[in-house]
Amino acid sequence: MQIAFYTPDDQLFRKIDAAFAEDGTYRCMRFTHELTLIRFLERHPAALVLFDAGRTAAPGQAVLSWRACHFRSDLPVMMIGQSWDQHNMIEALDAGVDEIAVGAPCTKEILARARRTIARSGGSSKTVNRMSLGDYTIDRSERAVSTPGGKVQLTARELTLAWLLFTSAGSLLTRDQIAHAVWGKDAVIASRSIEQHIYKLRCKLALDGEGELQLKAVYSLGYILDRTASAAATVSTACIGERAVAIGAH
Repeated sequence: MQIAFYTPDDQLFRKIDAAFAEDGTYRCMRFTHELTLIRFLERHPAALVLFDAGRTAAPGQAVLSWRACHFRSDLPVMMIGQSWDQHNMIEALDAGVDEIAVGAPCTKEILARARRTIARSGGSSKTVNRMSLGDYTIDRSERAVSTPGGKVQLTARELTLAWLLFTSAGSLLTRDQIAHAVWGKDAVIASRSIEQHIYKLRCKLALDGEGELQLKAVYSLGYILDRTASAAATVSTACIGERAVAIGAH
């Protein structure tokens, strides 16, 4: 099995690949584009995804999003960065990175952390099968969503898209982010599929604005799953009422 190594640095790749080879554990396969890496991961097993993030945590977002909505908890991700601050590290960990090595690349440390990360991953024990948002609950094991109107069955692709939208609720997802995470393709290629699946989810899950949640298109940018104005107003009114009762009690 191989380690999928994303890095623009030729010298760093040769150095780390040689270290793994000498250690007799894994060999590295190099990638310089996240979509190419995603396509590889769709078809081939990998023990670890290693990202050379340089001085920012920006690389890896597409792969982390793809891993999350395809439920690939068996695939650990490790990042190495030269001079991250606390904010960069927290951002990476919140995004789902399993291990981080900060500072000038030290092959012995990277090897030790990589082995530990692979061993700790140990398969799919960390897989999350259910998540809830308001009156909606997605059950991955049943490939279904419980809605105010009842349980709705989804196709595998619909489930992947729904999981991405619900776990990113309140935030804009660009067409590129959706295409990369769900289809592993550029938005230009997946454009038609995105529109069709967004339409199907709106209909199946009643995300058209009549209920608690609304799946909105943001012109020329992407989509956002958010609470409807009426739902937000209800929450706001309830909070005001609770506050009034608390004040009255004093």
